[in-house]
Amino acid sequence: MAGSETVTGNVGDSGAGGEAGTGGSGGSGGEAGVPSAAGNGGVLVEPSPIPLAGLALWLRADHGVQQRDGGVIEWVDQSGQKSNAAQPDIPARPAYLATGLNGLPTLDFDGQEDFLRFASGFGDFSHGLAAFIVARPLASACASMLELSNGSEIEDVSFGMWQDKWLYEVGDNYLQSGSVQQSEPALYSLVHRAVGTVRMRVDGNLLDDATFALPVVPATSVRTTNFVGNTTYGGDCTKFKGQISEVILYSRAVTEGEGLTIEGYLAKHWALTQSSTP
Repeated sequence: MAGSETVTGNVGDSGAGGEAGTGGSGGSGGEAGVPSAAGNGGVLVEPSPIPLAGLALWLRADHGVQQRDGGVIEWVDQSGQKSNAAQPDIPARPAYLATGLNGLPTLDFDGQEDFLRFASGFGDFSHGLAAFIVARPLASACASMLELSNGSEIEDVSFGMWQDKWLYEVGDNYLQSGSVQQSEPALYSLVHRAVGTVRMRVDGNLLDDATFALPVVPATSVRTTNFVGNTTYGGDCTKFKGQISEVILYSRAVTEGEGLTIEGYLAKHWALTQSSTP
């Protein structure tokens, strides 16, 4: 394909195009630790700012963003799972803004065409899940920042907004709470435990709790319709409009202490305002 290409550095690797330095596992069986050296291909990395056990996806706007022809062609997963998000179609590529969110890097989605797609995966959340997303929504009627499914309303898991409120949806169940402050950077946090309890937080503040079943494990063991910034829901739902700077997803429920650690890292890293309310 014609056009020049630029790449932001990966974790533990300042060169272009390499695999992320973080490993996909944080140790043998227990809660996540912080390694001093690990990674794909024996790459030495700095201690991770977040737990690595159960880490399924880690997208950072300051690492692994590959640009071509004026847009983002691939966002390289830093978790070690190689769940890269890509967009081969030039008109649908989000823009990379070096100083777009609090003067720091971000991906800008236009709400009309822009989105990124993952390959098949994200099948097993039987141990719970946790998601942390740093974003700046510019519209919030109905949109997904991260959505995993096998088609519209089929084995779907969605993290986004609906009716100007923050939303987490699993199949026919959902938690909708708070008020999306458009044009303001936000840290969205969601933990869904194996016992079914759900807790949603924004900017360190508890919004609401609920209880419903975990996402099902598909018969095919994978979800095939997986996006950043796009949704398969109909009606008033549209592509996400705004900026996204970091996406962290675990295939387990993190502990309360781990959640506070992750929120603290994200708030500091992206210069966000947040409380520390458990």
